[in-house]
Amino acid sequence: MEREQRIRDPVHGLIVFSPKSIVDALAWDLLNCVEFQRLRRIKQLGFSELVYPGATHTRFSHSVGVFHTARQLAQIIKHKRPEHFNENAANVAICSALLHDIGHGPFSHTFEGVMNSCGISKSHEDWTIEIIEGDTEVGKLLAAATDKIEDVKSRTSSLLKQEPTDIYSAIVHSQFDADRLDYLRRDKQMTGTEHGGFDWSWLLNNLEIEKLQLASDAGPDEFIPVDGLILGAKSLQAAEAYLLVRFHLYTQVYYHKTTRAAEKMLGRLLSLVAELMRNGKEGDVGLPNSSPLFAFFSKDGATLSNYLQLDDSSIWGGLPLMRDAPNEVVQELSSRLLTRKLYKCVDVGEKLSGHELVSFKSKLSQAKKEGQLSDVDVLIDGPNISPYKAEDYESRHALNNVMIRSSDGGRFGDVSEYSAVVEALKIRRFYRVYVRNETVHTAVEKLLMEVAR
Repeated sequence: MEREQRIRDPVHGLIVFSPKSIVDALAWDLLNCVEFQRLRRIKQLGFSELVYPGATHTRFSHSVGVFHTARQLAQIIKHKRPEHFNENAANVAICSALLHDIGHGPFSHTFEGVMNSCGISKSHEDWTIEIIEGDTEVGKLLAAATDKIEDVKSRTSSLLKQEPTDIYSAIVHSQFDADRLDYLRRDKQMTGTEHGGFDWSWLLNNLEIEKLQLASDAGPDEFIPVDGLILGAKSLQAAEAYLLVRFHLYTQVYYHKTTRAAEKMLGRLLSLVAELMRNGKEGDVGLPNSSPLFAFFSKDGATLSNYLQLDDSSIWGGLPLMRDAPNEVVQELSSRLLTRKLYKCVDVGEKLSGHELVSFKSKLSQAKKEGQLSDVDVLIDGPNISPYKAEDYESRHALNNVMIRSSDGGRFGDVSEYSAVVEALKIRRFYRVYVRNETVHTAVEKLLMEVAR
């Protein structure tokens, strides 16, 4: 990079890449690699635009925002502890933050579920590591930068694999990391939701550094003192708002019933396509040999090269072709996704709980076994939302916690110890059944009535 480069971001404003900065120059070159540019074609929130039309932002814009946020956190550490600042470790953390999502596939977590269903046991984190360590533009660029940022390729890969072990790795992995600090603001803004907000600048201004005791491998009562980021006493309300915004986004956006219906339908469609192809029925799916989906789901086709050909357009471009597939279920699901004729939601979890809910699940399972309902007739969705999980102080994961100083400015501890709001946050459990048509809807409602008597 020979001159200053700039990106105008809707969340952070002007993000500047300086040629005088080693990490800025490397970051600019990384985001121009072919593997990183693919993220422009993968939406951050998948099907959320079906509900929130403004939610068309991409993994690319999010990753750039995470880089910028990580750089800000590193500068705070440098300002607070200039005499102990490790510039190389900070630069590795910033690069890791930039690359943390590079392994995401189309429709992200939905596609991961499809891969698992057909025996491809790889998460987006696994693909990220393979891109970094493999014979890719990103891998080559990181290898060439080792003379400027020591062991940047191997250390970036290692940092993305592990839990936080020091203040620099906590920039990438923690409940107050650069990833969350960006996506909470970005997703809220781009969806246009008004479910609360948090004071970003106040939180950053109140960050402090304190010694935390991290569990050691040496023994059950052995600990290692490490620097960690904590919040000052005046930031309690901002910390509460930060955690509440995450909870509200999950309940109102990420797990919106319409979004989840589309995700479940796409997951069932692609799982069926993969199953047909692996059983020698390639002609039933409607995809040509040239399709990236066809190549990936073919026998031994789950390679990095084929994976990197996949993006959201692979899915949307394949749907019109699958709409004319010989297989009737492939036809129906692809057609309904194209025209937004989604399965209807029966929110069983809102109507039943405890023993009644278990009884309903049992009856539904029995109905499927007896052939009254099929795996295409009903799609099950049962996610849990954990608003905030405090790790044990003696755990190796203690750096994951949001730590805050007490009101007297002395001791500090987990935010749940000082906030009745955070302490009261409980796990939210969903159980929804998405039904194919009115006949199936009637059958599911009948099971509900039998249990609720």
